[in-house]
Amino acid sequence: MIISQALASTAEHAGEHNMFQDPTFWVGIAFCITVLAIIKLAGKTISGVLQARADKIASKLEESAKLRAEAEQLLAEYTTRHATIEQTTKNALAEAEAKAQKLKENIQKEFEEKLKNREEAAYQRLDRAGEEASEEVRNLAVTIAMQAVEQLLSEKLSQEDGQRLIDNAIDSLPQLFSKETAA
Repeated sequence: MIISQALASTAEHAGEHNMFQDPTFWVGIAFCITVLAIIKLAGKTISGVLQARADKIASKLEESAKLRAEAEQLLAEYTTRHATIEQTTKNALAEAEAKAQKLKENIQKEFEEKLKNREEAAYQRLDRAGEEASEEVRNLAVTIAMQAVEQLLSEKLSQEDGQRLIDNAIDSLPQLFSKETAA
């Protein structure tokens, strides 16, 4: 009931007062105009700030796209270089291995040849030493035989028998020389 009386009193006052004469109406109008003015000014400022930020982001995106393209190009170049260097390295390694194998074979061949030559030289020295030893033994045997013959002859042969043996030996010399040259 109190509410209904208050509403009735407000309705009575409303009929008596004109809306344009009410200060609350004008305050509401002023508030609405102020809010609209602020929105209009702030909207331009906010849209300007947002547009500047959007332009800045767009330029950064373009720069990023350029940098990405450059990076992809550099990656492609380095990948190509890497493949080329890797192939060159493989070729150089294969060539070095081939040279090392060839060098090894040559060194082994030279070693075998030197070993064979030294072996042949050793055999030749052994043969010569054997021949020299045989010659010394023969000479020694001849010397001993000569001494023994000389001793025997001096003890047992007479002067005439010795002379006859010397003459026979001198006569048989040509035959001995012809046998040695034939052999």
